[in-house]
Amino acid sequence: MKYAFLIPILLVFLVSTCFSTPETGTTEVGGNFWFRYHMDRVDESTQTSAFNVERGYIGLGYGWTPQISGQMTVNVFSSQSSGGMGGWNVELRDAYLNLGYIVPHGRIRVGLQKNYFGTVHDWKYLTVRRSLANAVGVVQERDYGIAFLGMIPDGMGEWTVGIMNGEGFSSGFAPGYADRQPGIMATVRLLPMRETVVGVSVLKDKRYVHQWDQTVFSRQNSIAYEDRTAFSVMGRVGSGPFSLMGEYLYYDYPIPDRDDPDNCSVSVTGTGFSVFPMLRVTDKFDVVGRYDMWDPDKDSDRSIGRVETSEAYTFVGDGPVQNPTTWWFPGDYSFEYYNVSHNVYTIGFNYNLTDRMEGSPGVIIQVNWQRMDPQEDLEWYDTVADETTQQSLDAVDSFIFQLRWGWGGLDM
Repeated sequence: MKYAFLIPILLVFLVSTCFSTPETGTTEVGGNFWFRYHMDRVDESTQTSAFNVERGYIGLGYGWTPQISGQMTVNVFSSQSSGGMGGWNVELRDAYLNLGYIVPHGRIRVGLQKNYFGTVHDWKYLTVRRSLANAVGVVQERDYGIAFLGMIPDGMGEWTVGIMNGEGFSSGFAPGYADRQPGIMATVRLLPMRETVVGVSVLKDKRYVHQWDQTVFSRQNSIAYEDRTAFSVMGRVGSGPFSLMGEYLYYDYPIPDRDDPDNCSVSVTGTGFSVFPMLRVTDKFDVVGRYDMWDPDKDSDRSIGRVETSEAYTFVGDGPVQNPTTWWFPGDYSFEYYNVSHNVYTIGFNYNLTDRMEGSPGVIIQVNWQRMDPQEDLEWYDTVADETTQQSLDAVDSFIFQLRWGWGGLDM
């Protein structure tokens, strides 16, 4: 009987996280820390093996009135910086104000907040891997902007419309890719029947495009300023201790033209999907699995990095280092993997040692095995050999052990 109530509670939580607010007149403190061991192996050879604090969220929330509240979250983490130096880093993750006006059964949220696209804004990391759109580089987890959040009457779901910078939470980091105007994203989530959620999201934005060999990015030296469009369709169903979630992702975006990369841009279409089953064995123990497929250019059998000129790559040492074809790549894998069609397999378990409050995990052990499996070769034009060269990308097996602990009722 307990399972009969479990899945509906999870489904309601899936469509209500953006409406949690601190109690009026009180300051609420919350935190989430992720201690991780991560090992990558390629061809039975260990490439990396390290402990680190992947994330350390510390948040403050305050409610002035039932209509006005706010939250601030910083991420204090230890990882290698881009310059190769290790140590502690701090970044702002949330800084927003909720205004309970104008929107019927909802609110306006202004500031740095989660992106309301696909499963990004309510992804709770039941697997270590990010939500699909975030994992393949379509949108970052957070961005600056204004969002309108509303509930559908009779508990039938929610809707959101966001006007966002489109550059992620590191706004201004790459001004050469920044927009001249904000992007628009919208999501509708419905609960059409018991233990069922369906949702549709759309993203519309524009992006500057630069030459393949560009090293300094600015609006003045861009070759184009073109549309990017993304759609996401997600669904989740549950039956007793078993639940299944899926998401389909479509992404149309501009890159330099392979045949005339110095002057022209073209639009390419990426498509993929994610399937995520979960089995609750006991009240504390979940078995999870996941399969992601992503093709960054489904209309071509070539990797999106290929062009017929020497400027496709900059050579450093004995190998090529490709300049990014899009404005941002996730950092989970080397950038080459995001330029080819690939599958990602995940299997693991979550064990909840204790709750921080009723129905909310407090201390969780997560164990994941994850395989990144490229489905095509990376290609570039070798000016020394005067020929097109193919680089075979090896599958990467990752073993990840993670201990997560958190307190407070803030949504982070």
